[in-house]
Amino acid sequence: MFVGLHAVLLVGAVALLSITYLLGTLTRHGSRLTESPGGRCGWILLIWAGGAALVRYGRGNLGQLGFDPHRHSEVGHWLLGLGVALVVGVFSRSRPIRAGSVALIALFVVVTAALRAAD
Repeated sequence: MFVGLHAVLLVGAVALLSITYLLGTLTRHGSRLTESPGGRCGWILLIWAGGAALVRYGRGNLGQLGFDPHRHSEVGHWLLGLGVALVVGVFSRSRPIRAGSVALIALFVVVTAALRAAD
């Protein structure tokens, strides 16, 4: 009774977004965006889009540096978790957390760009 790959992926995406919405609800005072239901929806889109963009950038640079991301697919999962966590920090209420997240994202982008340019 296999329903198809697209249905399984859709269920997984809905579950992931629902869990993220629940986390935003439980920590609604952690960010200005998570205070209202509509804001939480926007917050979810921002953090997953930002995290996915960091993953895409990171995977592209890992390939340039001689690391085969297709051979080690788990790296994409780690990068996605790290990317989403850093983007969540960017939208935090706490100024030190925001500054730290922005600094780590900038460091990641600058170092990988420098390594890529040196290659």
